Amino acid sequence: MTPATLLTELKRSPDCLLQELDLVNRRGLLVQLNEAIYRGASFLDHRALQPDTAGAWFLLPQLLEEARDIRPARPAHFIFHVSHCGSTLVSRLLAELPRCLPIREPLTLLSLAQQYRELDNPASRLDAPGWDALFDLSVRLLSRSYRGEQVIIKATSACSNLLPLLPDRPPGSRALLLYADLETWLSTMLRNESVRENGRFYAAAWLKDFLTLTGRNDLRLATLTDAEQFTINWLTGMLHFEHARAAAPEQVLQMDFEDFLAAPAASLHKLGGFIGLETARAEELCAGPLMRAYAKNPKKPFDAARRRQELAEARTQMGAEIETGFVLAERLMKDIPALARLGSRLRR
Repeated sequence: MTPATLLTELKRSPDCLLQELDLVNRRGLLVQLNEAIYRGASFLDHRALQPDTAGAWFLLPQLLEEARDIRPARPAHFIFHVSHCGSTLVSRLLAELPRCLPIREPLTLLSLAQQYRELDNPASRLDAPGWDALFDLSVRLLSRSYRGEQVIIKATSACSNLLPLLPDRPPGSRALLLYADLETWLSTMLRNESVRENGRFYAAAWLKDFLTLTGRNDLRLATLTDAEQFTINWLTGMLHFEHARAAAPEQVLQMDFEDFLAAPAASLHKLGGFIGLETARAEELCAGPLMRAYAKNPKKPFDAARRRQELAEARTQMGAEIETGFVLAERLMKDIPALARLGSRLRR
């Protein structure tokens, strides 16, 4: 596929994805995908690409011009989450409902969320108008569908700082806010090194948000243990959710993943209904193979019982480390009134 063909496809179909932004060189990468890839991919990063995937880089002004008239049939809805709390499973279940197209963790949204934190920095590679233009472009392109389906974009956890933009960008968007209680979340995040690495990677972004949201300036990433970093991650995500609920309560629905697992069919009815999907298949789906597989890798067997076992083992092995996270959370809750209402969500 030639670069000219990619630009033509960009105007016609979601099969042409703006997969990556290179803000250093002010260009964007278009790649050719298909509906099966969208439905199967857990992440729309390099893992969604094949050796023969067609793609080409284009200067950002050219992409903005080529896509200026693209208007999706309806606004996309979103899933925001604190990470490792069942969001991929929820996305896969929703995608099996009629007329739903999943978009999971697109890189462009993550890049723009990270850059949004830097707009006041003189060294930022975007100014506010430039950021707005790329955010509008990215959301419009991600909101396209094949046959008028409802697009559900599952954002990366570090994108929760974009939640304040939802009331009007785009108008009509709704968001599912998924989380786990702090004890469950720390047990999940501390249980193995690969998960810890993922948490550490976004810790700087979460801490920057936390300082912005609370006005604190006395926390330094270099002095925080893993458990303390992850506690800040969780507190920050939950604060973003609380602010979203206060600002636009009719546009967000928050759910504890433990509540979802306790009654998956009823929960799927509730989540799907909130974003306008037909949920007649909820009972069938929640009794099917998706509930017996690891959502990020559906070939791997996994279910609620296995999850409970792994969490119990983590609580036993990492109990002392988990408690250091609780010490920090409880100290911050005493000092910061906005955190006080999160106290009921520390443990189940």
